[in-house]
Amino acid sequence: MFQPFAGDRGPDRLKDAGKHLIFNQRMKAEKKAFRRAVMVLLCITLGGCAGTSSFQGVQYSSKNSKSDIYTPLPVITTEEQLVRMLENLTELVGTGYRYGGTGNGAFDCSGFVQHIFRDTFNARIPRTARNQSRFGPETDDGELQRGDLVFFRLGGSRIDHVGIYLDDGLFVHASSSKGVTLASLRHPYYARHFIKAVRLLEIR
Repeated sequence: MFQPFAGDRGPDRLKDAGKHLIFNQRMKAEKKAFRRAVMVLLCITLGGCAGTSSFQGVQYSSKNSKSDIYTPLPVITTEEQLVRMLENLTELVGTGYRYGGTGNGAFDCSGFVQHIFRDTFNARIPRTARNQSRFGPETDDGELQRGDLVFFRLGGSRIDHVGIYLDDGLFVHASSSKGVTLASLRHPYYARHFIKAVRLLEIR
């Protein structure tokens, strides 16, 4: 709710209130659109129309020196757990961004991914986007399935951003400008900066 400012600032106060209202309206619209997209995915999944691509998993050793503390790959999951993942993502949409954030009201991109995998699949994965990109086998971007991790190079020579793939080119991520939100791999910005996808899950 908009909190009035102390003192009478006249037009400035009305302008601030207007900006706050517009921001809230945009956030509500974005959350509504995200929930609608996730509901479509839930209907597809519950209707038995989940992606048909299969993953013949093999044990993959992370190059990270602390790989022994992580969940062995592939992480075995079910369609029911993927539905739970979509529900968890829906609940977190609109959560704010904070560099280094791993929960408690804010995430950064890799902290968000780590949280979803821990909360949904009880899986422990590396903390940073760069190490997450090295943790599992790479998969072709033409054969992406729900739960794959998609990686980007946004601000330098190294991988520095990650999201969770949903379906039809859509992925969810913690954006520094919007917080947890939905985006498309077909968007020129993300298409230009996309580097690779990694598969940690095997659906059974």
